[in-house]
Amino acid sequence: MSPTALNRVADAMGLVATLVVSLGVGTLLVVATSAEPGAALRAFFAGPFTNAFFFGNMLQAAAPLIITGLGAVLAFRAGAVNLGVEGQVYAGGLAGGAALLLAGVHSGWFLPVAVLVGALAGGALAALAGWLRVRFGASEAITSFLIGATVIQLFDLALRRYLVDPAAAFPATRAIEPALRLARLAPPSNLNLGFFVGVALAALVFLLLFRTRFGYGLRLTGSNPSFARYSGLRTRRLVVWAMLLSGAFAGAAAVLEVAGVHGRLITGFSNDLGWNGITVALIARLHPLGVIPAALLYGYLQVGASSASLLSDVSPRVATVVQSMIFYLITAQALYVWLRRRLVARAGTPPARSAVPTSGTESGA
Repeated sequence: MSPTALNRVADAMGLVATLVVSLGVGTLLVVATSAEPGAALRAFFAGPFTNAFFFGNMLQAAAPLIITGLGAVLAFRAGAVNLGVEGQVYAGGLAGGAALLLAGVHSGWFLPVAVLVGALAGGALAALAGWLRVRFGASEAITSFLIGATVIQLFDLALRRYLVDPAAAFPATRAIEPALRLARLAPPSNLNLGFFVGVALAALVFLLLFRTRFGYGLRLTGSNPSFARYSGLRTRRLVVWAMLLSGAFAGAAAVLEVAGVHGRLITGFSNDLGWNGITVALIARLHPLGVIPAALLYGYLQVGASSASLLSDVSPRVATVVQSMIFYLITAQALYVWLRRRLVARAGTPPARSAVPTSGTESGA
């Protein structure tokens, strides 16, 4: 077996071990905190499949994670680390939600426009971080995180001061008109067209990355930037485009979540869609089609914990613990793989006189 195949097998085994350990921790928590562990475990693991309500909510919980996960895939594939996805979700939610509330349009055709507005807002934030990297050499991981953290606070300020509904029991806007909302496909669950939009986008991102010259340029820029520059690719421009698309996906996911599930802007509406989307991308090993089952896994855990809390005495926080375990272990694996590749690349670097030239090759950014 070739070294590449061995590495893939090792990565797959590491992923399986992560999921087994995380689910094992969740099982232990259920057993330790429940007076009826047998019933609680059945509700946790089988609950999402017991009726249309739980099953529909599982699919819908996965929907925004598919979209934010795809955004993270696009950035990481280009060698950019977008840690501001959460802030881009809030930016898209604020821009698109405000458009739905304030535009004065009463027809459903305006919903795609609001999604586009949200995508532009999220994409602009991410593109700013990408531009700061290629223009000044600033780390896009740090700048995207800081910009995103600021936007989250600005979202809360705008909601509480300018958009809040005085009659609401908690910080929230008035309800979006029914004509501007996504219809539920399996009432009383929250399932709507957002899930199928996410699946369609996964197929489109797959075609973009593996069937177009633009996607090839993104992947080459992320895997071997020196060779990409030597080949004449405008890698600086590609990085900015990858970040812009990444943020646009996050902003679009926010508007679909607001219009399809919440029906209004509320404080904390994201519920970590950005961070969980990054984890979904890492679980999928940055493959756009792998994002779908990875997001479904997260939806399964979330709805499983909810069903266990409704049908037994288990806290729904069990899902948060399991998701956190997956996040930390997957991140540790990704860091290990990155360090391993850097060490291998450094060990195989040719002498300086024969190295691929890197200066003056990023023109056209």
